[in-house]
Amino acid sequence: MNEVLLLKDPLTLPLPFDDRAIPALVYHYSKLTTLEDVFFLLCEVRRILHPGGVARFMISNTGVHGGQDIPHLAKLVGFKLLSDSTLQDEIDSVTPTFPIPQPDETFIDFRKPERRVFGSPRVSLLIPAYSPRFFEKCLESAIAQTYENMEIIVCDDSSGPEIEEIAGRLGRIRPLRYERNPTRLKGRGNYKKCFELATGEFIKYLNDDDILVQDCVERLLDAFRQVPDIVLATSYRERIDEAGNRLPDQPATRPIVDHDMSINGLSLANAMLMAGLNVVGEPSTTLFRKADLLDGKPDYFCFDGVVGSGVIDMSMWSTILLRGEAVYLRDELSRFRIHPGQLQRDPEIRQVTIQSIRNLQGVWLRLGLHRRFRRDLLSAKPFPCGEDTLWLPHPFLPGSLSPPVQRWRFY
Repeated sequence: MNEVLLLKDPLTLPLPFDDRAIPALVYHYSKLTTLEDVFFLLCEVRRILHPGGVARFMISNTGVHGGQDIPHLAKLVGFKLLSDSTLQDEIDSVTPTFPIPQPDETFIDFRKPERRVFGSPRVSLLIPAYSPRFFEKCLESAIAQTYENMEIIVCDDSSGPEIEEIAGRLGRIRPLRYERNPTRLKGRGNYKKCFELATGEFIKYLNDDDILVQDCVERLLDAFRQVPDIVLATSYRERIDEAGNRLPDQPATRPIVDHDMSINGLSLANAMLMAGLNVVGEPSTTLFRKADLLDGKPDYFCFDGVVGSGVIDMSMWSTILLRGEAVYLRDELSRFRIHPGQLQRDPEIRQVTIQSIRNLQGVWLRLGLHRRFRRDLLSAKPFPCGEDTLWLPHPFLPGSLSPPVQRWRFY
């Protein structure tokens, strides 16, 4: 199929087309007026376009509300906006003809990125280190990873020599980059420094008290080879104590599905935010593309401009999951350590965290996606599966254990 799909108001949402079925699309934007409808339409356009597909929105200059929001919203769902200088090359690869705007119209063009991985791209394994207490076990698990095309970066925010000594000693086993911060950056600043030093296409954070299973990076990256629109891969993670002994699961760490699955990113973000639970995982749990957070510069860890203090991970996942699908693996691929020295145990920080979750929820409510998805269901399909496998509702397993929506005062 090499034809341009023409869409006109009034539209039925969701759009009645299969995933990745359309190579090019033109929409004459004249009647959709609410931000919620425009945003969900962009999500649907992204869903139905081929990887690399191009869309053009024709916008009437008279009497249409919301057209000025389209570039921002399109970037939020992962589109690349096309300038006049790059447009023709982008379009020629898909279709030979696009309509010319009328005198009373403007247009915006954007392209859906190709997300499926081929080969073995570079992964940056980033350790924002502060405490030497568990750092050696942490770094050993990084060095032991089976994935070869990987750089390890340690940013040392401590005041003592222990982390540097451990990095120097273990760096003889597998090369790594060690950076000592001249002044203390604290958690968010150290995360940012690691991120900016990364040269890989993919980011794998590892906190200095956590541990990765030996094939963690390999398994998570392989999900990107198998799913066309994937933006994030994660897994079950095990809670451990100071001595490395297993701890019982909490609602946020319980498996969210009953077997390996691909999950619609919007439905997963909705379940996470509406429940107020970080079911996707701590930073040590996931793998994602660096490019999907670059739009947030200089603070890469905001969600549509909202800073998630104390929930930097939920801020990242909320941003990334707007752009495509996630894969959740039921095998335990990382271990999240619980110990008295963690800042999140401080009552004041816990209050900041609760307020930050409310702020993230406020963004989600403004975008209106909570009206499109049930908080107790995920849209999912088995992983791996064929391209034609249908999305089906799947119970969000921690949902019955999470606090009620009213706790967060959504309405």
